[in-house]
Parts: sequence; C-alpha cells; structure tokens
Amino acid sequence: MRPAPCATLLALLVLALGYPSEAHAQKPQNPWLVHVAGGVYFPTGDYATTTNPGFGLETDIGYQLAPRWLVMATFNMGWLKGEVGPDWTNYGYFLKGAYDVGDPGSKLRILIPLGAGGVTFSPDSDSLESTSKFALNSGLMFQYYVSPKFAISFNG
Repeated sequence: MRPAPCATLLALLVLALGYPSEAHAQKPQNPWLVHVAGGVYFPTGDYATTTNPGFGLETDIGYQLAPRWLVMATFNMGWLKGEVGPDWTNYGYFLKGAYDVGDPGSKLRILIPLGAGGVTFSPDSDSLESTSKFALNSGLMFQYYVSPKFAISFNG
C-alpha cells in the first residue's frame, strides 16, 4: 500500500465513523472512535544501527466498552531509510485493550493500551525477503481536545 491510498482510506473511515468528542469521554453517545496519526518512525532492535528514522502513519478504530475501557484495532506503517543497507517498509497490526486514566469530562485524555499482533518487515531489495513476527504492543496515548470533535494526540 502506498501513502495516497492509505490516506484516502483513513479519510473515508473518519468520515464514516466520526471523531470522538469531549461528551464522548463523559458519556458515550457514539461508542466508536477513529484515531489517525502521522509522525516520526524510529527504528528499534537490529534496525537501529542500520537505518535512520523515517515517516510513519497509524490508524486506530476503537469501540468504547465502558466509560474507561476501549478495545482497538490498530494498523501502522513506517518507512525507514537504510544507512548501510536497503530501505524498509514496516507494517504493524494489533488488537488492543485500553484503559482511560484521564478525568471524565477533561480536555486531556490519557489511554494505556496493551495488545498483541504482528509486524511485517519488507525490504526495498530483491535479494531479501519480507519477514513477519509476533509482537506485543503497549505505551501511552495522550489526547488533548482542542474542540469537541478534534484532538491533538501523542503516542509513546
């Protein structure tokens, strides 16, 4: 998948499902959420010494089970520039549960997700094959709601 089709797909998902709102954090009127992010993609493990950071995209489609609990399906992709080898495109796909530790009704929402899935490493080289591995995923998601339907997000 190239960036243009991905961006189109993400935009259609956002239009179809809508954005989460501040009222959503207090009382779920629409339990669905769509999260779209772009930013710096950092290499880890063996790739940390052979590639440079690149650009990454992520989308989460979530459903709020209870006021503080969500289940999310996540897809992300990142492009790493090879320093001493080929360029890489990495794909991640996870199913996560997340707990919202933020204050209900607050403009700041803090999610702690934990999930499992897979990661595919795809080299831009004919001499190497793509590999896929099982992976666990956790971290923090900080969302600050600028308006009831738009949030600035930081994923760590």
